[in-house]
Amino acid sequence: MTTADTDSGSVQADDRELVRALRDGRRTALAALMDRHGEGLMSYLVSILNHRMQAEDAFQDTWIKVLEKIHRFDLRQPFAPWLFRIARNRAYDLLRRQRRWGWPVWRGREGGAEQPVELAAPGDFAAEYADRESVRCLLARLEPVHREALWLRFYRELSYEEIAAVCGVPLGTVKSRLRRALDRLAELYRGMQEERDGDA
Repeated sequence: MTTADTDSGSVQADDRELVRALRDGRRTALAALMDRHGEGLMSYLVSILNHRMQAEDAFQDTWIKVLEKIHRFDLRQPFAPWLFRIARNRAYDLLRRQRRWGWPVWRGREGGAEQPVELAAPGDFAAEYADRESVRCLLARLEPVHREALWLRFYRELSYEEIAAVCGVPLGTVKSRLRRALDRLAELYRGMQEERDGDA
């Protein structure tokens, strides 16, 4: 067993104890779970919604849902994927509502026969698109499912299997979304570079 496995097991055991405490009505357990998972959860919601205030609303709604559903949580399962699935459902509910009411949502067009960018490891993402502001602008122009896939893979460093569990989709869908996201990101990056070269 690796150190990472031990750490993961320890986190899951601690989460399990906090869930039990929350079920017993100890609200301090909710604060502890929020401290443990809040930062990653908020970042995940921003990756989908691309809007800080909406992400904050979804964040609050997620924890309300956790309180409502905590007695249904299976203690044999890890807490974090369950939490992130609740958050994901809330985020996509908000996106559907935006589209229904005609609020502006940027939609990217599909790229042509562009060569995909290979990102072998999470660190390569930052290395390939060196400045963070450029990365932020590029990510903002991706479809929510593509931003989500990239965030889970390259920022959260989840495996394909873990992403499939969080998103509730088949493994092939995860790989397809990542491939499309990288292709689109490469297309946008090339366009940004051409604009910069034209302005020079």
